[in-house]
Amino acid sequence: MSIQVASAPVSWGIMEEVPVPPEYPYSRVLDEIAGAGYTGTELGPYGYLPSQPRQLQQELQKRRLGLCSAFVAMHLGDRSRHEAGYEQVALTGELISQLGAKILVLSDEITPERSAVAGRREEANRLSWNDAQWQEAQRAIERVIALCRERRLAVSFHHHVGSHVETPEEVARLLDTITNPALGLCLDTGHYAYGGGDPVEVVEKYGSRITCLHLKDVNPQRLREARERKLNFHDAVRHGVFAPVGQGSINFARILELLKAHGFHGWAVVEQDVLSGGHGAGDPLTNATAGRNFLRTLGV
Repeated sequence: MSIQVASAPVSWGIMEEVPVPPEYPYSRVLDEIAGAGYTGTELGPYGYLPSQPRQLQQELQKRRLGLCSAFVAMHLGDRSRHEAGYEQVALTGELISQLGAKILVLSDEITPERSAVAGRREEANRLSWNDAQWQEAQRAIERVIALCRERRLAVSFHHHVGSHVETPEEVARLLDTITNPALGLCLDTGHYAYGGGDPVEVVEKYGSRITCLHLKDVNPQRLREARERKLNFHDAVRHGVFAPVGQGSINFARILELLKAHGFHGWAVVEQDVLSGGHGAGDPLTNATAGRNFLRTLGV
């Protein structure tokens, strides 16, 4: 098993559709990612890091960082919104392919309705796509695969809390429906647990499909409170459902052991979703460093 370890701007509160915290310009975040011991970064929301390839390459090179991937969310079940998603995939894919990245991470977009039942498995499953919407999502994913293939990129699907691919049942339907080997799974250990599943079990079942890792930990007490209080996704993030990697309930040792048996190789992105002013958002550098040091104890 050969794993390269990256971080991501999300651990500094840089998240899609959320204002960028003024105290974290991209230069500081890249400095801290490198200072915490990582060798790569995700792109973060398009436009946060420089979007001119030469400038971005220079910023990464002077910190000895690689660009591992980029996350793109689109409304997969709604055909009327596909074209905007394809445009973003093409724009992002063109940039990251020029920087040497090999994977684009695709997700369904968060919606208010799904965010409102975030992490409550039975309620979330009652709001799953109908068969026609699943067909639209499959059509969109196949188109994204084709767009990325033109740019020498693979596609790895990220199940995401607050979207229509959140729960174990929805992840299983996605992977059992789309058997195209060009679609891998980006396993986010924290989001899978938050969505009601056991990430060890998903590796046991779908380990051969996993092409990208987002290593994220969960604070079980705060997750329990978020469910009891019926917090939406962003409020739950502010409440601190995600813990620094190695300080929560995720069994990373077993997950990595299983992935080794499946021959996984590629990037593992250490993340802690936080939002400015929320619990756990106080010192991202300390948390990122602790997560990197924890993985070293597991041989990664």
